[in-house]
Parts: sequence; structure tokens; C-alpha cells
Amino acid sequence: MPSTESTANHGSFPTTQWSLVLHAGEVAATQAHTAMEKLCRQYWYPLYVFVRRQGRPHHEAEDCTQEFLARLLATDGVARARREQGRFRTFLLTGLRNFLINEWQRTQAEKRGGGLAPVPLEAQDADRRFALDPADPALSPDQAFDRSWALGMIAATVGLLRTEYENSGRGVLFATLAPLVWGNSSPESLAQHAARLGQTEQAFNVALHRLRRRVGDRLRAAVAETVADDSDIDAELRHLITAVGEAAAES
Repeated sequence: MPSTESTANHGSFPTTQWSLVLHAGEVAATQAHTAMEKLCRQYWYPLYVFVRRQGRPHHEAEDCTQEFLARLLATDGVARARREQGRFRTFLLTGLRNFLINEWQRTQAEKRGGGLAPVPLEAQDADRRFALDPADPALSPDQAFDRSWALGMIAATVGLLRTEYENSGRGVLFATLAPLVWGNSSPESLAQHAARLGQTEQAFNVALHRLRRRVGDRLRAAVAETVADDSDIDAELRHLITAVGEAAAES
């Protein structure tokens, strides 16, 4: 759940990344800009996927994503954010569509970047990642964006928990439990997994239940960072699960 800390002079609001952007007029501009940049870094690959699914090659999609985010952060992108837009995912995708229609061709006639500072993105392996995505010719660019967003959220959550388990000396336990979080698709039973770790089946089940709960809690907290109101969290989680389910059905 998001924090309930409040600003000193402007009332109370949840201090999530997206709420800082939405309240850019109430908090320091640097805070809102930092929050926006953090969110953009998290979303750059789904945006890249969306552009690729429009039929554009790797280098053009990479340039387009970089240009869009640079302009968003350098202009009044923060000020354009409105609470009624609800989800940061929707705000970004709407902005990118408009950019592709109205701006991209024009900006190509100018010097690349237009003098804007590039957004530091880890885009070196974007083409490789895209090539490894499950084949999905029927998936629309919007659906591909949502699936990439959902898988990225889950991967980040699992990565943080893996680090925690490894730092506490439970890396082997996590490696065994992680593939079972979404269900047991392996030929081994839970009892066999437990036996390999020298645990009872009951102890293994308890550990698996705890990890599933922690994954759920972490995903909920991550989603809360990207919506305007707590009432949107459950709907966004359902959307995330649906997107992942569609990806799993295809892979």
C-alpha cells in the first residue's frame, strides 16, 4: 500500500510516484520531475514494444522512444498529467500515440534530440529482448504494450525478492519456490521439491504460501505507485493478471 505521508502545507495525499506527478503544483517541481523520470525508466521497454508492433525497425523504435521520453521530461509533460487520467500506463500510451501521429516525422527533419538531454535508459539489449518475446502475430500494439508492462512489473518484483532471499542465505529455497508461485507445472510434486531441500512437505508449503503472499503484496505496492487513487489498484492488478494470462496462454 502507498505511504500516507503528507506535505506540510498542502493537505494530505498518498506519496506515490504518480501522485507526486499529479500534485506537481503542490510539491517541489524537482520532486515531481524525479518521480516522472523514475516512472519513465520503468516503462521505456513497453513503449519500445508498442512502437515495434507498429512495424518500425529497432533503431527507429529506440530513437522514437528516447525522443518521446526526453520531450516529455523537458517540456510540460508533468503539468499535462491530470488525475482523471488515472493510470500512468494510460497517460504514457496516449502521449506516445499522439507523438507518433503529430511529432515523430517532423522531429526527424531536425537534429536528433533537438538539443534535449537524453533520458538514461538501459536500451542496449532492447532488440534482443524483443526477439525473445513469445510469437504473437495476432497481438495488437496496445496488447503487446500491456503484456510487456505486466511481465516487467512481475520480473522486477521477483528480482527484488530474489535478492532478499539470497542476502539472507535462502537463495536455493527461492530458486525452488519461484517457479511454483503461479502454480506447479513441473513433473515433480511439492513433496519431491521439499525432499530435495531436506524439508517436510508441510514446511515447504508454508514457505511457498509466504512467497506467494509477498509477491502479491509487492505487486500491489508497485501498482499503487502508478495509479492516481487507491480505488484503482484492484482494477489495475486484474488488468496485469489478465495480460500475463494471455501471454502464458500463447507461450
